[in-house]
Amino acid sequence: MSVSPARLIVCVVVSLALAILLLLQATSSVLMRKQPELSAQLMPINGQSLEQLAILRFQLGVTTVEDIAPFAKRTASLAAMAFEIDPLSPKSFAILALAEDDVATKRAILNQASAINRRDLMLQSLLLEDQVARQNYSETLDTLDNILRVHPEQASTFFPILIEALKSEEAATAMGGILDSDSQWHARFLESATRDSDALPNLARLRLQRDNVDQEIDQRLVRGLAVGGRNELAYQVYARANPDGMQQGGLSAGRLAWENDYPPFDWWLADEGGFRADYITEEDRLEVYLRSGKGGVLAERLVESPIRSFVVGISHSLEPAEQVKDIRLQVSCPNTEEPLIDESFSVRQNEVNVPAMAGRCKFLKIAIYGRSWSGKSAIRGQIAPLTIREN
Repeated sequence: MSVSPARLIVCVVVSLALAILLLLQATSSVLMRKQPELSAQLMPINGQSLEQLAILRFQLGVTTVEDIAPFAKRTASLAAMAFEIDPLSPKSFAILALAEDDVATKRAILNQASAINRRDLMLQSLLLEDQVARQNYSETLDTLDNILRVHPEQASTFFPILIEALKSEEAATAMGGILDSDSQWHARFLESATRDSDALPNLARLRLQRDNVDQEIDQRLVRGLAVGGRNELAYQVYARANPDGMQQGGLSAGRLAWENDYPPFDWWLADEGGFRADYITEEDRLEVYLRSGKGGVLAERLVESPIRSFVVGISHSLEPAEQVKDIRLQVSCPNTEEPLIDESFSVRQNEVNVPAMAGRCKFLKIAIYGRSWSGKSAIRGQIAPLTIREN
C-alpha cells in the first residue's frame, strides 16, 4: 500500500517532536541544577530563564504525542510571560503554537516566529507540519532547506522521506530545485536518491526539464536507470546531458569514439590490475593490456539499434599477432547472455557485418572481449575508434 508523502512527512515531524522532547528529558537534570525556577523568581525580567522553565515543565509531562497539546496548554501562560519579556524566545513561540486550537491563530504564531527565528529545530518542525497539512510542498521544501542547512545531522531523518516523496508526481514537481544544488545538502540527498530505483523515473523527468545540472548527477541517473532496465529514459537523460557526445560518438556519426563519461551510452572500460582499457584522449585511442591468465570484457556500451544492417570497422596495433584472435567483437541485445555476433579480431584491421536488429531490441550492446591464456604472452596495444557504415 502506498503512503502519501504528506502523511510520511507528518509522521517524521511527530517523531522529530518526540525526539526533541526526549532530548529535553535527558537534559532535565542539568536544567534542574541550574534552577531556572529560582532564577526566574530572583530575576523576573530574565526571559530566557522563564523560557527554560516553561520547556522544563512541558517536557516533564509529555511521554506520548497525545500529551503534547494538553501540557502545552498548561505551560502556555508561562511561555507567554517569557515571550513578553523576550520576544525572540523561539521555544516560547513553539509552546504557544502547540497550545493553540484555532488553526489560523496557530499559523499566525508560526509565521511570526519563523520571521524572527529560522534556526530553532522545534519551531521549524512545527512550521513544517503546518505546511505539510496544507500540502504546500514548495514552502515545505524551503523549511526543510532551513532545517538541513542549520542542522545537517537531521539528514538521515529527512532524506528517506524526501526520497519517498520523489515517487509521487505531485510532490516531485516541487522538488526540481534540488537538482540545481544550491544548498550543500542537495548533493548528498541526490547521491542517496539515485540509489533508489523507484525514485529514479521522476527524478529523471525533473532533470529533463532543466538545461544543465551537475555532471555527477547525470552520470548517476543514466547509470541507475540503465541498471534498472529503463534504457529509453536513461537514453533521454544521456541525450540531454551530452548532446555533443550524441553527435560525435553515435552510429549516425560514422564512428564510436572512446569517450567514457556516461556509461552505458558512452563506453564502460575495464580497470583492473593486469586487465585494463585506458582512453588516451590526446591520441583518440583505446590502450589495452591483458596480462597472462586474464580475460573478460574490456569495453562495452549501448547504442540505438539502427533500422538497416551496418558494418563495424576495426583498426588496431595489438600484439603478439598470433594472439589477436583472442580479442573479439561481440554484439548482443542488453540483458542477454548469448551474443548475436561474436567475431575475432584479425591482424591490424577487419570488418564485422551486423544485421538489422531494430525489431529484436531497441538498443544494442557492443562489447570488446579479450583473453590472454595462461602461459601465453601479455596482449597489449591500441585500438582506434570503431568506424560505422551502412551495409
